[in-house]
Amino acid sequence: MNSDSVFEARHALRRLVRQPGFSVPVALTLALGIGATAAVFALVNGVLIRPLPYAEANRLVEIGHTASRVDLPMTGVSTGTAEYYRAHNRVFEDIGVYVEHVGTLTDRDQPERVRYALATPSVFSVLRPAVTAGRLIRPGDYEAGVVGVVHAALISHDLWVRRYGADPSLVGRTVELDRRPYPVVGVLERGFHFPHPETDVWLAFGWPSPSKAGLGALWASAVARLKPGVSLVEAQRDLQRLVHSLPDAFPDVTQAQLDAMGLRGAVVPLKDAIVGDVSVALLLLLATGGFLLLITWANAANLSLVRAEGLRHEVAVAQALGATDRNLGRRFLTEGVILATVGGALGFVLASAAIRVHFGFAPDDIPRLREVGVDLTVVAVIFGLSLSSAGLLAGVAFLSARRRPDLAGTLAGAGGRTTAGRRQQVVRSVLVTGQVAFALALLIGSALMAQSFWRLRHVRLGFDPDGAVAFRLPLPPPTGTKNYYHATARIHQEVLERLRAIPGVVAAEAASTSGFPVTPVPSFYNVRLTAADRGADSSRDRPYAQFSFATPGYFRAMSIPLLQGRTFRWEDTGREGHGVILSASLARVLFDREDPIGRRVRWARPSTDPDYTVVGVAGDVPSDRIQDGPTKVLYFPNIYPPKADTITGVVHIYIPDDEFYVLRTHLAPMSLAPAIRRVIREVDPKLLITQIGTLEALVDGSMARARLTMVLLLVAAATALGLAVTGIYGVLSYAVSRRTAELGVRIALGARPAAVVGMVVRQGALLTLAGVVVGAVGAVMLTRYLRAVLYEVSPTDPVAFAAMAGLLFGVALAASYVPARRAARVDPMVALRHE
Repeated sequence: MNSDSVFEARHALRRLVRQPGFSVPVALTLALGIGATAAVFALVNGVLIRPLPYAEANRLVEIGHTASRVDLPMTGVSTGTAEYYRAHNRVFEDIGVYVEHVGTLTDRDQPERVRYALATPSVFSVLRPAVTAGRLIRPGDYEAGVVGVVHAALISHDLWVRRYGADPSLVGRTVELDRRPYPVVGVLERGFHFPHPETDVWLAFGWPSPSKAGLGALWASAVARLKPGVSLVEAQRDLQRLVHSLPDAFPDVTQAQLDAMGLRGAVVPLKDAIVGDVSVALLLLLATGGFLLLITWANAANLSLVRAEGLRHEVAVAQALGATDRNLGRRFLTEGVILATVGGALGFVLASAAIRVHFGFAPDDIPRLREVGVDLTVVAVIFGLSLSSAGLLAGVAFLSARRRPDLAGTLAGAGGRTTAGRRQQVVRSVLVTGQVAFALALLIGSALMAQSFWRLRHVRLGFDPDGAVAFRLPLPPPTGTKNYYHATARIHQEVLERLRAIPGVVAAEAASTSGFPVTPVPSFYNVRLTAADRGADSSRDRPYAQFSFATPGYFRAMSIPLLQGRTFRWEDTGREGHGVILSASLARVLFDREDPIGRRVRWARPSTDPDYTVVGVAGDVPSDRIQDGPTKVLYFPNIYPPKADTITGVVHIYIPDDEFYVLRTHLAPMSLAPAIRRVIREVDPKLLITQIGTLEALVDGSMARARLTMVLLLVAAATALGLAVTGIYGVLSYAVSRRTAELGVRIALGARPAAVVGMVVRQGALLTLAGVVVGAVGAVMLTRYLRAVLYEVSPTDPVAFAAMAGLLFGVALAASYVPARRAARVDPMVALRHE
C-alpha cells in the first residue's frame, strides 16, 4: 500500500467518524444483511451442497421401492430382492444392506446408549472407509443361514476414544452390546459414520440364499455405488427392469401382485436420501437471506444518496480546484471499502454466532447439522458480499455526487438543485419501492408459515398430552433363555408395578416405541396385513401398518378413545385367542364400513403364523410427524404372565423390548423424574432411560423444525419491515427538506396544515402502494415454493396476502405522518430566509 492510499484511508476514516449518523447505520445495516446471508449459506452449504464424507460420494445411491397403491411412498428391500438385485444388475459396482438399531453397551460399569447397524460386508466395499486399527468385516464374520447371529463388530473412532480410551488392544477383544459379547475386528477412521451421524457400532450379518422375494418384508435399507459413467436415469431404468423380472425369479411374486401394489424400484442419490425433505425449508431460508440482503443494500444505497446530496457543495469545490473523476472515485471507494469491511467483520461475528448455536435447531432436526461451520467457502462468501457492498456504496455516491449540470450554480448554492434533486428523488423512490416489495414478500411468507404452524399446533392429536410424563426404556434381550417375550414382559410388568406405587401417579402404562405418538421409527416396523376371510385375489387393499405392544390400560392413560370393542384381556395372549386392536384408519382400510370386531387379520405374505382376532378399534394418532396425519397401527397385548407358555406369530421375533412408559399425574409431570430413575435402577442397574420428558414436550419436539423455520422467517420479515419503513421515512424526510421553500410559500398563501400533511402522506402512500403491488405479484409467484412446508394452508391464501399488505400499508402511513407533521409546521419566513 503506497503513501497516497494510506493518506486517503486516514482521511476517509476521519470523515466517517465525524458523520456517525451515516456511517453507523450503514455499517450495521450491511452487517445484518451480510451476516444473515452468510449464516444461511453456511447452513445450506453444509447440508445440501458439500459432498458427503465418503470416497466419490457422487456415485453413492440408496435403492429401495415405492408402492403407490398401498400408501407406501418409500421403503427398503427384503433379503430376497437385495440378493437378486446384487447378482443381476448392470449398473452398480456393489450393493450393501443394513438395518439401523439402538442398543446399550453394557460392558462397563456405566451403560451407554448407542446407535448401531447390522451391515453386510458389501456396505463397506460400497462406502470404502479406512480403518484406524484392525480390518473391515468380511463374509466369514457372520454365521451363514442364521439371520441376526453375528460374529464380528466394527466400532467408530469416536466411541473407541470416548469409551475405551483409544486402547489399541481392544481389537481382538469383545464389547458387550445389549448383554451379548461381540468380538471387535476393527476401528474405523476418524469422522466416519453411517447411516446416522451418531452410529458407533456395526455388526456383521448375512443370510442364506433366499428362495422367496419377500415383498411383505421390505424392512432393510440398501446403499449402492454406481459404476463409472452410469447416470441416475440409467440406474433407475435397470432397477425397474429387475423389479419387472421378479415374477420370473421367485415363486411368491406374480405380475398381478406387482400391479396391485404399484411396486417400482427407487434409486435416490445418497445425499438426497440423508437430507430428505429439509431441502425445501433450507432453500426457503436461503431465499429469505437473499431478500434481506437486497433490502439492506437498498437501504444502504438510500443512505448513501442522502449523504451524497449533503456533499454536493464540497464535491463542487473539489472539482473547481481540479479534482478529477478518478480522485472522486478513489475517495468514495475508500469510504465504501471501510464501511463494507466493518460491516463484513460484524457480519462474520453474527454468522459465526448463529452457526455456533445451530440457528436454534436441535442436531436431530436438520440432517448433517453437525457438519455446518465457518469454512473457507463461507469466508469467501462474506468477502464477496463485502466487496459488492463496497462497490455499491462507492458507485451510488460517485454517480450521485459527480452528475451536476451547473457547477457555478452549485457553488452559488441554488443552481442544479432542482434537476439533480428530482433525479435523486426518483432513484430513492425506486429503491424504497423495491424495499417495500421484498418486505411484503417476506411478510406474506412468514404469515403463511405462522398460519400453518397455528393449524399444526391445534390439530386434533387423538390423545391428551397434558399432565403426563413419558420416558423410553430399551430392554436388552435377556441371556440364558429363548423365550424372550416372557422375560421382557416380566421385566416390564415389574417396572409398571413399581411406577404405579410412586406417590402422585394416577396411572402408569406402556407401549412399544413403534406406534407411539410422534415417534418416528425405522421402516422395518411396518408389516403388511390383509383380512383373513378375503381371498388371495381380492382387490381389497393390503395396507402396511406399524405394529406395537400395548398394556391394557395404555389407551385410557393416553386418552386414546376405544371406538369399538374392548381393550386387551389376559385371554388375548392364549394360543387360541391372539387378540389384537386396530387403529381406526387400519380398520377402515381392511374392513371398510363393516364391523371389524371378531374378524381376523393375517400377514399379507405367505406365513404359518396364526390369524389374529380383532377385539377392539382405537382412535388414530400420528406416529410420525403430526403433519403426516394418522398412522395405521396394529396393537398386540403386552401382558404378564401370558395365558400361553409360548406366544406364537410376530412376538417370536418382535418382542416388546423398547417401550415408552406413560405416567399420568396431578403433580408437575417432571417432578416424578427422580422417582422414575430410582425405580429403574432398582429393577436393573444396567437399564438406561434414553428419553424422558412431558408428552407436551414430545409433541412440541415433533414441530420443532416448523416452529424454528417460522421464527426465522418472522425475524427476517420484521427486520425487512423495519428497513422498508425506515426507507419510506427517509425518502419523505428528504423530500420535505428539498421542498422547504415550496412548503413555506404554500403555507404563506393560506394552505392549511392538514392539506400539507395530506400531500406528504399521499406521497408515502403512493410509494407504499407501488411496492405492495409489485410485492404481491412477486409473492404469488414465489409462495408456491412454500407448498411443501405448509400445513392445510394455501400458498396464495387471500387472508395472509390482505393482512400483510394492510399491515405494511398501515405502518408505512404511520412512518409518513412524522415528516408530514414536520412539513406542516414549516415557518414561511424562516423557510424563505434560509432559501
